[in-house]
Amino acid sequence: MGKYLKVGKILKTQGLKGEVKVYSTTSFKDIRYKKGSTLFVLTKNNEYLKVKVNSFYSKGENLDIISFKNYDSIETVEQLIGLEIYALKDESILFDNEYYYDDLLNLEVIDEENKKLGIVDSIEEFPSQITLKIKVSQKKYFYVPFNDFFIKNVDLEGKTIQIHVIEGLIE
Repeated sequence: MGKYLKVGKILKTQGLKGEVKVYSTTSFKDIRYKKGSTLFVLTKNNEYLKVKVNSFYSKGENLDIISFKNYDSIETVEQLIGLEIYALKDESILFDNEYYYDDLLNLEVIDEENKKLGIVDSIEEFPSQITLKIKVSQKKYFYVPFNDFFIKNVDLEGKTIQIHVIEGLIE
């Protein structure tokens, strides 16, 4: 079995016909929630429950309404409230120079002279751009916009991201 990627969390039921309100964390909603797609709900027993998407529509930026096949009443989906939804990692949906956030976490960040600057602690999504939060020490961080100007090379095998440093970026 491949690697699981978190795509959302079930917040509550929606209506009486088995729909659930989901807080989505995926950038690929149209693919992940397409009718017939297979998803996995992580149960309280830490087991992946396989479900198939029956319907999907968006309620806004991160809120979506989803129903699953064979879950057609409020009673059948109540047990899913609060659980996280996962999909299998699929490299084929990425374009060149696109990465899963999960793959970027904990990569070593180096400058153009290969000097170690820190590690990727998290990925922050802002309306204008995606930004890497780089951990330098226990309490010190800096942020790097994830764009071609700053990101010079991402080497997943070598577990490094090479960045272009400008004055004021790290301090």
